[in-house]
Amino acid sequence: MEKSNHSSVQGEVKAGAGTATNGVVSPNTRRLALAALLVSLYVAANSIPIDAFIGGAGFITAGIILLPVVSGLLRPRAALIAAVLASIGLLAFQLSIIPIFGFYGLLVPTMGIVLGSLGFHRSLAYPAMYIVLGAVWYVLFSGGTIFWLVPYALVIGLIAAKQARIFKLGKKGDLAIYCFVATMCELVTMNIGSISLLHLPGPVWLIITPFMFLERAVAVVGSSSILFGLLRLKGPLRLEGI
Repeated sequence: MEKSNHSSVQGEVKAGAGTATNGVVSPNTRRLALAALLVSLYVAANSIPIDAFIGGAGFITAGIILLPVVSGLLRPRAALIAAVLASIGLLAFQLSIIPIFGFYGLLVPTMGIVLGSLGFHRSLAYPAMYIVLGAVWYVLFSGGTIFWLVPYALVIGLIAAKQARIFKLGKKGDLAIYCFVATMCELVTMNIGSISLLHLPGPVWLIITPFMFLERAVAVVGSSSILFGLLRLKGPLRLEGI
């Protein structure tokens, strides 16, 4: 994806590395502090359930709202470190989908955060390929309803339209697309585990489809609103050099 497609959002969400902002605290120190804060907030948010995606202890939590925020605020290398630490935190406290998926559950936030960050700060092509893989995996192995693929088709269509510069949505719209991409990468990883490890029967996918639509809508609206608010306050919050 061409850099010009990202310039309006990326120029705000990230800034150049290695430049001091006020001569007091280095950008690297502030990035480290931001990453630590985001990891703590993300783990804490995963203790707040939204609804049961699979049932039992496998709750979808408020973490789905913060995941795209982490992706947007951290560049890929820092995002990878934060994702690993956040996953370890979820494992230690047995939060979110960890009790259901076990160690595979570590990949769910990791893939969402890292691929989301690549989409925000590098190219949307990386998460797009993963989402397409997830759609193919679902079609081949789930036996579930085709309606489950509606958000897959929507996000791929938005990425393609953005690549082709068919429309301009402004900063709010661009942030919503990037957040949509990040939360879909998380969903894809969870779906692959649900199909390959949990072997969910086909009819179950139809039952949980409306809940999935609601969850992803909440994730996109919530995370993009938070990011947009942070961008507006980036001066007072000293986010310019991060």
